[in-house]
Amino acid sequence: MHVFRSEKLCVLLVCVFLLSSCASALPDPSQIRTEEERIDARNKCIAMYTAGGAAAGALAGALIGGSWKSAGVGALVGGGFGFLVAWGHCLSLYSTLQSQPVAGYQQTAQQVGYNPAQGNVTKIQNFNVAPGTINPGKTVNLGGSYYVMAPEGAKEMKVTETRYVKYFDTSKNEWVNLGGVDQEITAAPGLRKADGKFDIPSDVPEGKYKIGFKVASAGKEDTVERDLVVKKG
Repeated sequence: MHVFRSEKLCVLLVCVFLLSSCASALPDPSQIRTEEERIDARNKCIAMYTAGGAAAGALAGALIGGSWKSAGVGALVGGGFGFLVAWGHCLSLYSTLQSQPVAGYQQTAQQVGYNPAQGNVTKIQNFNVAPGTINPGKTVNLGGSYYVMAPEGAKEMKVTETRYVKYFDTSKNEWVNLGGVDQEITAAPGLRKADGKFDIPSDVPEGKYKIGFKVASAGKEDTVERDLVVKKG
């Protein structure tokens, strides 16, 4: 019994090492210059996180089943679900989001009825995901707009734009947050347009997903989610 506990501890240490290695070795998307480099970075990132998921699954199987045979089953389960987890961790290599100003302070204030007495305001006007149903291996386009406002005199504001993805786990009947990407910018108060894309890997399972967009600035935030169905054929 003591020997098996020691073996469990070894597997746990391996899991921790693999997952921490993934985080430290994640490629920097800003340093990628070509599509070949992006594909290579994706493959390496997915491989690392999938390996970590398989190891974690092995540990779970061993703890539940009490044997290395159960650990093997756990590894298969962990590795299968691990791709979704890996995709979430590697999302910065599979998605983009860029925003640009489209209206200044005065014009935006008139359009949305902003009053300086409201203080800081962060609001997503719209956010769309197209198409709403897609085959694995295809690309989803993102489009939306938001505004950040502050009492007159504020020349610029720190804004965090976040894109993330969720998956509906039918076995648990609940939504699982797979991961997201935070993007920090400095923007003048006003209206901004945001566009981007999500590449849906060919290995993701069919099912229901949600793609979310969150904007946070000066202690205020707003979030919008849109449904996405991934279906083969």
